[in-house]
Amino acid sequence: MRKEVVRLVKLNHEALFKNVRANFASATLNFMFIIAFVNGFQWIFGAENSIVGVIFAIMMSASMVRDMTATPVRHLLAQAAVLLWMGTSAYLVNTLPPLAAFPVNLLTVFFILYAFTYEYSTHMYFPYILSYLFLIFISPVTSEGLFRRLLGLLAGAVCMILYQLFMGHRRAAETARDVLCSMADEAVDAITYLLTGEGEAADPEEVHRRLFRLSQTVYDRRKKALCVSDAGFSMVDAGRGLEHVVLLAADIKGPLSPEMRKILEKTAEKIREYKAYIAQEGGQLAPPEREDFACGGENRVETDFYNGLLYLYNHLIHLSDPQKRTHYRKTVLSVTVRLKAALDVSPVRVVYALRVALLLSVSTLAVQALALPHGKWLLFTLASLSVPYADDVKQKTGKRLVATVVGGLISVALYSVIPSMAGRSAVMMLSGYLSFYCAEYTGTFTCSTIGALGGAVFMTAFGWADVGTIAAVRLGYVCAGAALAVAANCLLFPYRRGTATRQLLKKYTDTTELLAKVCGGREVDTQLYYSLVIQAHLLEAKLIQNARAAGWDGLDEILVKCRAAVRHAHRSREAAIGW
Repeated sequence: MRKEVVRLVKLNHEALFKNVRANFASATLNFMFIIAFVNGFQWIFGAENSIVGVIFAIMMSASMVRDMTATPVRHLLAQAAVLLWMGTSAYLVNTLPPLAAFPVNLLTVFFILYAFTYEYSTHMYFPYILSYLFLIFISPVTSEGLFRRLLGLLAGAVCMILYQLFMGHRRAAETARDVLCSMADEAVDAITYLLTGEGEAADPEEVHRRLFRLSQTVYDRRKKALCVSDAGFSMVDAGRGLEHVVLLAADIKGPLSPEMRKILEKTAEKIREYKAYIAQEGGQLAPPEREDFACGGENRVETDFYNGLLYLYNHLIHLSDPQKRTHYRKTVLSVTVRLKAALDVSPVRVVYALRVALLLSVSTLAVQALALPHGKWLLFTLASLSVPYADDVKQKTGKRLVATVVGGLISVALYSVIPSMAGRSAVMMLSGYLSFYCAEYTGTFTCSTIGALGGAVFMTAFGWADVGTIAAVRLGYVCAGAALAVAANCLLFPYRRGTATRQLLKKYTDTTELLAKVCGGREVDTQLYYSLVIQAHLLEAKLIQNARAAGWDGLDEILVKCRAAVRHAHRSREAAIGW
């Protein structure tokens, strides 16, 4: 047992040092940027708005999970509207009597959660909720300072979009190239394994997951609900072409004939050429030569590989014109689909937003009415532990309690022996810096606990007893928040992953059936076709994730049937347009 513990500790230390070495440069630069940004923001908008600088330092980093660079003006206006609303609501919550402030709080929290919870993309609600609570509890503003506060929030919205344009203007293209190059490598590796036995056999599921990521990139870049560029969708189609090659390689069994070896070698050669083109490493993009795949007789396999490479070539050549978009060819069906999409309301988003809005609004009312000291810790705990699916809250709660205990013990040990303001400031800054190396929830909140307790004891608590008392108060609030979060998520409008998965499955099957119907029609709305293909990929990715977490059986059979329907729809459309 002792040897096993020692081994685990050693492995954890090795993982930590490896993570530090890998992230040292980026973590240090990010931390320096945040310090500079917060100080600059404070200098321009005053010390009372330093918290706004902290908010936007958090938001700028968190916003990188979404690509806002395709429509920066639209996103700027949306961010400005949301932030002004948050700033005004926070002012009203602090100004009005608690009961009068309740509906303001309820509406604002509901809107934030519904607007920034997504079906297919990573959620963004937490930094906004956290920022809103910061505006209420950490740095409230008077009527005299409201205009300057709102001006600072507008400036922050501009900074967020500028940060996106500077850090992520080429991210989508680079991500797409990286994914396509990795899929090309998978295809070459699969062929190499067949030819030499070296490496690993083809893994179609891994390639399919990369196709999901490619679809997500294109989906985030769309300028309207149904407006994907031809070049953007060509990325998806190129990924599908590479996936097709991997599937063909996976189907090959038994010893290889000389003819089959020739086909595989030529296929690998062409894919390497195409990868160089995708990676912008020079070279010409040339179509496959039919005679290179003519081995005599009517060989279905040689035809399949040739057609797969030709399909890949036909879509790669469209990547050179990123602005080109096929004109809409609206049909009765496509108009109906657009109308349904506009009126669609996500049950999981509504239930989640309503649950958390009620929980936070009632808790805020209690904290304000009772004038609870450090009551903000209760609100922060509720915000961090409220999750869309009730199934996840207990595990997350356990991690938060562990983080609070560990962070509290470290805080008591450090702040009890460091009474100076400079020393405590250094500890708080160090905890913030170390959080950049924490990819896991427990580590992140351990660091945040050290920082939060540092702020609480900064000028008021000295010695073991005083610091320990503040740490115990925080632990009490976290325990109370954890109990309320578990109760609310499991009893107040509970929404379980199994329910969401069944709804996803229905939506997925409906989407694949609609795609087959669209491709089988005489007139095809190209934008609708693009949208349905990408939706099918994103729905499948989410469905697989949820089904595995919920322990579902029988999903593979459903996926095989739906994927076959999607491929048949693709073939019907490609044949109709002559590819």
